[in-house]
Amino acid sequence: MNRISSVIKMHSKDKWSWFIIPWLVMLSSFFINFAISAFVDTPIYTGGVSSIYIYMFVAGIITLAQTFPFALGIGVSRTDYYIGTSTMVLLTSIGSALVLFLLSLTEVWTGSWGTGLHFFHLPYYSDGPLINQFLVPLVILLLMHFTGVLISALYRRTGKNGLFLISGILLIAFTVLGFLITYLNWFDPIYKWIVRQTAVDYTLWMLPFIVVFASASYLLLRKATV
Repeated sequence: MNRISSVIKMHSKDKWSWFIIPWLVMLSSFFINFAISAFVDTPIYTGGVSSIYIYMFVAGIITLAQTFPFALGIGVSRTDYYIGTSTMVLLTSIGSALVLFLLSLTEVWTGSWGTGLHFFHLPYYSDGPLINQFLVPLVILLLMHFTGVLISALYRRTGKNGLFLISGILLIAFTVLGFLITYLNWFDPIYKWIVRQTAVDYTLWMLPFIVVFASASYLLLRKATV
């Protein structure tokens, strides 16, 4: 337990990467859009909130590459490192999702910031009960971060050649899948299924991917070299 706490403390010391930079990036986008919305008469709908999700994906790749060798060098086991890092990811994602939820509520209460700017509270993305406005960003943040972690763990375990090989296999698999969908005329039923799904439905589909990506990352790191 002490080793796991040490890993969490190690990550938390890097306040810029975990807490400051993602919000600087997103709030910079917000203030730019806010300034623009103040000079136009029509409502503005922007996808600027996606910047924090993209950052979490990149952070998942970079964090593992920067801290894994260091942690093992100071005697932290692979299991303790992974549990500590995953705990940090979970806590950060919960905190970020809570802030996004509060900003979404503020956007509604202020009448879209008084300028018609829709940045945190968006159609479809924010539909449904209030709890959805917390759960949807939380699940997306976790998926993006663990996707980045998986890519970094795969690279550390198999190297550049292994990463290229897996990418090639996935490319072939998606190409074959696209051919089958076209050959079997599945486009129409797939499209109808897609348009029936809500944002919450998609987040529920993401949950098993998060579990698979997290488990695969752990298994890869158990055999990874420093």
